[in-house]
Amino acid sequence: MSRRFVVGTRGSALARWQTDHVNQRLRESAVGEVPDVEVRVITTQGDVNLADRLAGTLEKGFFTAELEAALHAREIDWAVHSLKDLPTRMPAGLTLVAVLTRASPADLLVVAEAAFDAAATRPDRLPLKAGAKVGTSSLRRDAMLKTFAPECSSLPLRGNVPTRVDKLRAGKYDAIVLAEAGLSRLGLSLDGLHVVRLDPRAWQPAPGQGAVAVQARAGDDAVRALFAPIDHEETRAATALERAFLRELEGGCTTPFGAFADANRVHLGIVRPKGWVSLVAQVDGEHQIADVLVELNGQQEPRHDLTPNHPLWRAL
Repeated sequence: MSRRFVVGTRGSALARWQTDHVNQRLRESAVGEVPDVEVRVITTQGDVNLADRLAGTLEKGFFTAELEAALHAREIDWAVHSLKDLPTRMPAGLTLVAVLTRASPADLLVVAEAAFDAAATRPDRLPLKAGAKVGTSSLRRDAMLKTFAPECSSLPLRGNVPTRVDKLRAGKYDAIVLAEAGLSRLGLSLDGLHVVRLDPRAWQPAPGQGAVAVQARAGDDAVRALFAPIDHEETRAATALERAFLRELEGGCTTPFGAFADANRVHLGIVRPKGWVSLVAQVDGEHQIADVLVELNGQQEPRHDLTPNHPLWRAL
């Protein structure tokens, strides 16, 4: 009798879409017998804790700890995550068996008609009318809004993706910022709203944004073999580099930080006392963490060590 597998997932519409997508890819890539997979919904702290801001929670597994506990307890065989939700330090005994081909890593600014500034032309300003109320729960987006829309106010926004769009339509916000991948995957209608794609090289996304990851027990060779055909090497390498900067520069939910790996250049953003600072770092052919800074806020700069304790960071 063939082994029956159990996959753990959160219960949101987006989490279920991601799990269904992974299962479909498994069926398509199967050689011989199609794996028998049962889906088990697991509620995480992030699903029940509706605090306005998620400060200090990512590295504690706010959206992942309960799924990881189920893996350790052998209640499930793998868990499907949004990679951006996973702490950068993998718990002992667990591993990523697959990172699927990435969707768009970019954020979208979704704006109600009355708050959209069609005359805005400056690349360093968002097309929002002064005084617009912009919803986000992310400290990264909140920090960037203070730089790119200083005349607007950032307000807390929690809930799943459809709920956030509904709140915008109901007039509780003038605009919201969401990940493009989530909106695209759910196929939500944005009719009547202005949608602005924010270039990830300038408005840096969360490290790993747009990628779906599969986590399993490190010694489960059967699961590893099952996922090998759908593990996308290019996406894994790029997102691993983004997450390496997140880990080394101590970013995350306690320090607003963004990263987007584009070939051998990594576009970084971090909040400093002077505001949101954009950097471009060069990486070597082995995708090691960069040790040079080639641009600072669009200007060519001398090379710098990018370790967290370097005086450069204190000076920004």
